[in-house]
Amino acid sequence: MIRRILTYYAERLDEYLSRLHHQPEGLAEVGFIGNSADERLCKLIVSLVNIERETSGGISSGISRSGTGYVQTYPPLLSLDLMLAAVYDDRQYAQSLSVLNETLLFAQSHPFFELDGQRYTVELVMLSAQDTNNIWTTLSGQYYPSVMCKLRRLVVDANEASGSGGIAREPSVNILK
Repeated sequence: MIRRILTYYAERLDEYLSRLHHQPEGLAEVGFIGNSADERLCKLIVSLVNIERETSGGISSGISRSGTGYVQTYPPLLSLDLMLAAVYDDRQYAQSLSVLNETLLFAQSHPFFELDGQRYTVELVMLSAQDTNNIWTTLSGQYYPSVMCKLRRLVVDANEASGSGGIAREPSVNILK
């Protein structure tokens, strides 16, 4: 599901950017920002940086007390931290800033989207200089003009996985004595 959501978001971003900048091979795609020698794609890369539990509803959101203990009342929500980075050759630095500017406009003017009946929100996250340094050091050591976004409301439902038929419903452990 994560791949589908990120790909969909990158496709919408690519449609928006393509109206303003003409590049036959597209302008935005999902990818890894690493230290590959052939990395300078001249594109905006949407990359997953982190996954965290959504706590906007409170730490115990989705869990209620029953007579026998605690039960989950609805599937937990996750949020995805996305890095939107303009990965361009050094000679095209000004172009990368232009693409990043248009990306910021897209993110601000399209704060949500729907996919398969589920509504996702996307918000810009401002990082400190230290946090930015830490992320780029972890990713590649090479900095590209970028912005961090938080994509909220990813539903993870264990019942979907257990109902697929390929996963055991109950763990089977035999202890030999």
